[in-house]
Amino acid sequence: MTLALYEAPLSSNAQKVRFLLAELEVAYESREVAMFGVGTRTPEYLAINPFGLLPTLIDNDFVLMESNTILRYLAETKGGEELYPRSPKLRAGVDRMLDVLGCTLRPRFAPLERRRFANFPSGARDLEDERKLEGHLRLALDGVEVILAPDPLGGYATGPFSIADCAWAPTLRRMVEMGLDLSEYPKISGWAERLLERPAWLRSRGPQLEIRPPTEAH
Repeated sequence: MTLALYEAPLSSNAQKVRFLLAELEVAYESREVAMFGVGTRTPEYLAINPFGLLPTLIDNDFVLMESNTILRYLAETKGGEELYPRSPKLRAGVDRMLDVLGCTLRPRFAPLERRRFANFPSGARDLEDERKLEGHLRLALDGVEVILAPDPLGGYATGPFSIADCAWAPTLRRMVEMGLDLSEYPKISGWAERLLERPAWLRSRGPQLEIRPPTEAH
């Protein structure tokens, strides 16, 4: 086996890479790393990834970190050019969705995610605080709804299925699992439904998160 992925089942960044590997039908060795505690801070793992983050891809003797970079690399090297177009304008559309996820959406979603799901070790549920966090998240979702490609163009992030969809799938899944009301976002809700039914996603998605009960009522 020349391809290895250091990952954790609950890591959304690892999930997106597993999704793409499943779409490409590329065989790889999964090397599980404990997501919390000292798992990613061991000297052995830090020697591979000095940031102590997941995932890390090793292709023969080439070591690569940062999940979106890994998605681009796999699409370029493992026969997935249609997933990451060479046309500058089409590629920019995919890159924009990757950047919107990492720079705009995830920073607003992550605090809410940590409070809602019991699998994460920090973040007690405060319903008043959650309402504020959800309001911030919806400001980002408003923009995503506008820039998503219309359904007639393919029904995915930029029209045809791409690595942008692989990147977004874990976050969309968690929005659905937490019961976030997406009814005011018809393009996002339709996108999520199509994406989370793809066979490659179903094979690669990992365990479901458990909703943490509220500890305070307001």
